[in-house]
Amino acid sequence: MDRKKRIRATGVVCTLAAVLVSAVGFTAGAEASVGTQCSGSNVTGQGASVLSLALHEVFIPGFGTSSDAYACSGSQGSKGLPVVAYTNTGSGAGLKSWGANGESEHKYEATNAFIGTSEAPNATQKAEIEAGESTLTPTTLQTIPVVQFADAIIVNLPSGCTATSTSNKGRIVLSQKTLEGIWRGTINSWSEVTDNGDTLSGTGCNPATPITRIVREDSSGTAHFLKKWLGQINGATFLTEKGANKTWNEVSEGTENTTWPKAIDAVKTATKGEAAEDELVAKTAGSIGFGNLAEIRAGKLFTPPGGGPNTATFWAPIQNKAGESYADPAKNKDVAAESEANCSKTEYTNGETAFPPASVNDPWNEVTTSTTEAKYPLCGLAFVLAFNKYSAFPGTSEPEATTVENFLSYALDTKSGGGQANLKGHDYEPLSGTVLKEAQSGVRGAKKTGAGGTGF
Repeated sequence: MDRKKRIRATGVVCTLAAVLVSAVGFTAGAEASVGTQCSGSNVTGQGASVLSLALHEVFIPGFGTSSDAYACSGSQGSKGLPVVAYTNTGSGAGLKSWGANGESEHKYEATNAFIGTSEAPNATQKAEIEAGESTLTPTTLQTIPVVQFADAIIVNLPSGCTATSTSNKGRIVLSQKTLEGIWRGTINSWSEVTDNGDTLSGTGCNPATPITRIVREDSSGTAHFLKKWLGQINGATFLTEKGANKTWNEVSEGTENTTWPKAIDAVKTATKGEAAEDELVAKTAGSIGFGNLAEIRAGKLFTPPGGGPNTATFWAPIQNKAGESYADPAKNKDVAAESEANCSKTEYTNGETAFPPASVNDPWNEVTTSTTEAKYPLCGLAFVLAFNKYSAFPGTSEPEATTVENFLSYALDTKSGGGQANLKGHDYEPLSGTVLKEAQSGVRGAKKTGAGGTGF
């Protein structure tokens, strides 16, 4: 099946016989328990479109077929084959299903064993989710990083126009200041984009054409990360479309995730999901948008033969290292072939100091990337939400917790055949460093500290 059709099928659940990861050599800690590897029940999850391709094309298939020690392909642990399923509904819908954002009527839907999101819950959202417990147990919610992704800026130049810049022939590039100005509303026409020798030309081309900003109708992690990053470039307030003065950080999460500056008169998609934004940008001359590199490339609207360099539609390189150069979101640049997100050795920060937080039990909502990255600067993390004590929530079971723990342990394994190793060639970037270590210890448990992992 064509990848574009798969990512557009927002309501389609991808299932696969898959089994759990090993309890071999790991315990879930004093506060959590799991059964024998691969002895768990079938589980389902929903949430972020950013995670859809990683789950449907890498983690779920590998979990059920790999010989990796943490997989469940029929030879590990109890040799069971539980089914893992995931529905692409968006980060906002996933958080809502567990009671976040004031959705009191949605106090934890037991049908979802895990949630995918690229908008990590803040302290308020975390408390709202944990309020769904039978007996309140603070720090039960786990925010577990599973992949890095590139938040790509997609453009469709004015009618009749093609572009070129000094460093990237056939494409414009965007400085950090210009990108922030476009989304704030202080830069409003394509003729104002002049970074690195940017020029537009062509028969009938009007460089003074106004810039149309296109955004998703629904809450998204790509908007969350874009806004967090723009807030480092300009921390001043702006008048929002709701009539309030806010900063980028203040409109980056929760119910404000879909809020934009009034000055840009943002055009919102008629339907939810990443594909809707990509398609609207691709058919709207003079527009700009953003989204997950993996899904954009899968949609084939911004790469050759229909798009790419020397056409009107492509993704734009962004300024990095305080103006030293312009980096592409993909390691192999704007071509049709899949590769990896250009996010290796990304330095994550809370906007002031190096991040991440101490563990997966803490809020990760302040995570953003440094504006002085050596590679692509606008990268983000996508997370799976789980619990270190599923038993605190009604309708859960130890077999369910076992499958979630097993599946995440496989997804975070870096050895050959493991989930992180299998991300290569799928337009994501594996986790590394402290982020990877915290994710692994959060799921499997940390023997040295006695910290409990994901479990019942």
